[in-house]
Amino acid sequence: MPVRVGLKVIEIWNDSMEKYVQNYEKEEAPQGQIVFYGPSYYTRWSTRWDHTPLREVLRGKSGAPCCVNRGFGSSCPEHQLYYYPRMIKPLAPSVLVYGSWGNSEAFGYSNEEAFELAQRVIVYALTDFPELKIYLSGAHPTRDMTDEQLKERLAYNELLREFAKNTPRCTFFDPLSYEPLHRKDIYVEDGVHYNQEGYDLYADFFKEVLKDELERF
Repeated sequence: MPVRVGLKVIEIWNDSMEKYVQNYEKEEAPQGQIVFYGPSYYTRWSTRWDHTPLREVLRGKSGAPCCVNRGFGSSCPEHQLYYYPRMIKPLAPSVLVYGSWGNSEAFGYSNEEAFELAQRVIVYALTDFPELKIYLSGAHPTRDMTDEQLKERLAYNELLREFAKNTPRCTFFDPLSYEPLHRKDIYVEDGVHYNQEGYDLYADFFKEVLKDELERF
C-alpha cells in the first residue's frame, strides 16, 4: 500500500504532525494511565480550544487524574502508525482508547486501507504491552452527515467491531449509537467538532464506556 499523505507535514491543511508530537514530548506525562490516541475530536478536548481538558473531566474513582490526551488533529491511521513509537510507547499505557476513524478519505485511503493501518497500531500496542486493554472507537456522527457518509461510517465500524470480537483485550464502542451526539446544537461552526456542551456529553459517554477502567484509579 503506498503512503498517500505527508507524515510530518500535511501541506493541504498547513498542519504539522511533527509539531504536535514535539509539544507532547515536552510534557511530563505519567506512565500506566488511560491514553487517548486519535485525531481532532481528542485534540480539541483541551484549553487550546477553550474546552475543559479531557484530563480534568475524566478522573478515576478516587478523583485523581488518570487520562492522558494524545490526540493530534488531522491525523489518519498512517500518521498514527508512524508516530506510535513516540506518542504511545513511552507512556506504557494500561488502557489505550484508540480512534482511527477520520481524515483517511481526504487523503485517498479506503475504509479497508485505513483499517489495515489501524490494525498495525493495535497489534503493535498489544505486543509491546501484554497487559494492555484497548478500546476501539467507531466513527462519529457529525451535524450534517449525509446518508452516504453514515453508510461509510457504519461499514468502518463493522470492521472494527468484528476485529475486537476476535481479538483478546480489545473492546469496540460506537459513538454513532449514542443518541445525544446526534444533536444539531453541540457542534461548532464547522459542524464536525464539538462545542463545550458537546464535550460535556462526550465526557458522559466515556464515563460509561470506561466505567470499569476509571474504577481502578
